[in-house]
Amino acid sequence: MYSQDSSFIIPPSSKKIVETKKKWYKHWWGKLIIIFIVIFFIILLALGFYISKMIILLKTGQISPQQLFSSSALQADRSSLITEDDPSRGPRDAKVVVIEFADFGCSACQEVQPVVKQLLADYGDKILFIWRDFPMTGDVQTSLLAAVAGECANKQGGFFAMQEQIFANPADITELSLKTYAIQIGLNSVQFGNCLQAEENITEIEDDVLDGYESGVEATPTFFINGIKVAGAIPLNIFEQIIASQLSQ
Repeated sequence: MYSQDSSFIIPPSSKKIVETKKKWYKHWWGKLIIIFIVIFFIILLALGFYISKMIILLKTGQISPQQLFSSSALQADRSSLITEDDPSRGPRDAKVVVIEFADFGCSACQEVQPVVKQLLADYGDKILFIWRDFPMTGDVQTSLLAAVAGECANKQGGFFAMQEQIFANPADITELSLKTYAIQIGLNSVQFGNCLQAEENITEIEDDVLDGYESGVEATPTFFINGIKVAGAIPLNIFEQIIASQLSQ
């Protein structure tokens, strides 16, 4: 119990050992938050310059609307979303590629997870599914921590097992719980713990966020099915209709 006696005084000899609480921005996750805030504003600034430049080019006739929105340009953007180092399932030469930009701290991402699992069960040998991090829509601290944990698990081939654990326990995303999940799914706990602290996955997550913004991702989850943008926790039948249409082409 805390003392209610206002006359209680810390002896002078004890004052030196009283430690002040470590400020939030000195923690590794605090540094991550600062980095992502800076990245966010840099992206906004870059988008502002890009839009201003396009407006000037359109007004001066240096580029036409047809050139700006040409199908070849759109196809290049679609190809850039397919990565080799992000968590994936399915054959790399699949006719249909489903890319999900998602946030572990997003309730809608958790809601759509059973749909994605069923989709992979039904079309696992016909589609390539790629998960890309977009930890910018939920609680920043929680989202970043979970995203780093996912990257660390992916280095040991355990991303989807870690994903299951995180989505099954959305209210318990802490460093301790993530280390516990790593042990439960059979990862090397020492390697995972070191990775979690090392900040070595920030560049990878930054690349995902930047690609997401450039492709028009505004919220999570956002899916790209062969480049077709589909936002939100959509039902299984909509996924099936789009995939069936792409497979028939």
